Amino acid sequence: MQICNINNMKKPKPPNVIVEELRHFFAQKGVESSTKIAEMSKIGQSQVYRNLFEKPKRVTKTLKSLCKYANISIDFELESPDPSSSAILMKALSEVWDGSESQARRISRFLFALKRADM
Repeated sequence: MQICNINNMKKPKPPNVIVEELRHFFAQKGVESSTKIAEMSKIGQSQVYRNLFEKPKRVTKTLKSLCKYANISIDFELESPDPSSSAILMKALSEVWDGSESQARRISRFLFALKRADM
């Protein structure tokens, strides 16, 4: 059985967020022109201009390359919610679990089966 680590799920950032982070990165270095950014990153000036100053509609190869250069992730890191923060979930668990390890395993298998059924 394959287990999905839901604590490190990733979701791509929208292009405008990536552009904002990249422009901030280069501004911190005192570089704001597409020509200088192109020289630093070894990416064509027209590609840099199109991607950082003309608001791309999608995450392009150029944006990915610029992110790699700037060491910026193109993904959001999503933290999984803490199950113990749900009063409903904790109440249900306390009412059905008898405290034994064997029943804990059965409940766990049931929850994973429920997750697979929803996919």
